[in-house]
Amino acid sequence: MIILAGCLICAPSDKARAMTDIRVGLVAQYKDKDVITVYNNRIMLGYATGSEFIAGEVFYGSGGFSFEPDNASYIVKSTVYKSYDEAKKAIGQNNTTGAVPVLKGPQTWQLYERSDKSTAGKRDRLIKVSFGKNSFLIDVVEGTQSKKYSPFPQIKAVSAKNDQKGKVLSLGSRSYRGRIEIVRTGSGLTAVNIISIEAYLCGVVTCEMSKSYAPEALKAQAVCARSYALYKSSFTCKGTLSSPYELTDTTASQVYRGVGGESAEAIEAVRATVGEVIYNGDDLVETFYFSTSGGSTEGGIDVWGIKSAIYSSKPDLLELSPEKAPWVITYTLDEAASLMRENGFDVGSIKSIKESVVTQTGRVSSLKVTGSTSTKALSIQQAQSVFDLPSAKYKVVLGWQYAQMPFVTDKNGMETLGNGAIYAISGNSAVTRIDSSDQLIAIGADNMMNYPVASVPNGSVSFFGMGHGHGIGMSQSGANGLAKNGFDYKQIINYYFDNIRIDKY
Repeated sequence: MIILAGCLICAPSDKARAMTDIRVGLVAQYKDKDVITVYNNRIMLGYATGSEFIAGEVFYGSGGFSFEPDNASYIVKSTVYKSYDEAKKAIGQNNTTGAVPVLKGPQTWQLYERSDKSTAGKRDRLIKVSFGKNSFLIDVVEGTQSKKYSPFPQIKAVSAKNDQKGKVLSLGSRSYRGRIEIVRTGSGLTAVNIISIEAYLCGVVTCEMSKSYAPEALKAQAVCARSYALYKSSFTCKGTLSSPYELTDTTASQVYRGVGGESAEAIEAVRATVGEVIYNGDDLVETFYFSTSGGSTEGGIDVWGIKSAIYSSKPDLLELSPEKAPWVITYTLDEAASLMRENGFDVGSIKSIKESVVTQTGRVSSLKVTGSTSTKALSIQQAQSVFDLPSAKYKVVLGWQYAQMPFVTDKNGMETLGNGAIYAISGNSAVTRIDSSDQLIAIGADNMMNYPVASVPNGSVSFFGMGHGHGIGMSQSGANGLAKNGFDYKQIINYYFDNIRIDKY
């Protein structure tokens, strides 16, 4: 480990160990692009095997380096050159044949001659690199070398002495440590960051969890994010044409914003837990986590059909300051019918929507939608997707229905609370009137439940919900609550995941 620009970085060396390097598809901003520009003035192009990066040539471009697809046809010349300069020299001053230097592997350059003749080959993976008045092409590694090296070269920053800024790679709006591989998939280009796991985590932890959270919660987040990344990655520097990355920089994997996503809080959480991951036996655990549980996490079997004792439902009663507040989403019945139709579940005009299967934690496992032409049962994921619901923990109320209301018991019996004056009595007997609320949250012995009290317009349907995310594994808001109540990060992790151990990878 070294300290670089105030950040804890396990920086990948020119011969980086596969065990600690991961490949992250930078799909949030650099996927399927016509042009990707590296704004550094100096870069190195090298190639990766499964376990190391092989340093290559250094190029200088005062205005940066632009990468774009090349769709021209070329005739490939057989002579092989060891460097760009050799290939360029072979072309000569008077380039009458339209020859172009082409990088095809470590110390492997050839000349391609542009041609519209039928004998010219169409190269589907060509990338043109332009810098100043110079340019060359990149083609995929072929032949015996393709078994050893990645198809495309990787870009490494080369900095002048005492140039801290030049040690990271700038793609414009975002900058990255480690190396960048620009791959061609179809007609566009996508950037991939090859980076050590610890450096990567510095740009993840406080993109996934608020940096204002308690330090022990942030440490738990670091361990979970590390385990997830190493579980998903293929533990290799080498990519393939069909699978250039296993992780993305979005919520589809983990939010990662490179250098701009780093914070002092994230760095400290990574430093304090460096190398620690979560195992079940000898296997890494796919450590799911999410924002807010709404009172309890969900068993893996009930959401994704995961038959594992690792992911069981846990009460989350210390999630008292949730990141995401309870929510209400309302549609007219015509809007709801349109959403069903747009998502391939046409039922005609909607007559009713109701929960048909509800888990013990209050999540809707199956939603029944009855229309004028048919009835559809939506799965837990389908219902969330169709109606854009933040979680599956909700109650459905139609405009002509009465919501399920909470009740109180006094000496005269049971009385249901209505939409009138509602009061809350705290533990110190303070009485507070609740003047406006869409729903009440009741805390029971092992769960929180929501009770809609707001009225729903006729001809509409409302989803009264709480929580945010899939509900499996660690609740980030709950972890913060546990940390504030004295739990350390290992206790937090062991609370949310069963049958696990925390150890170094």
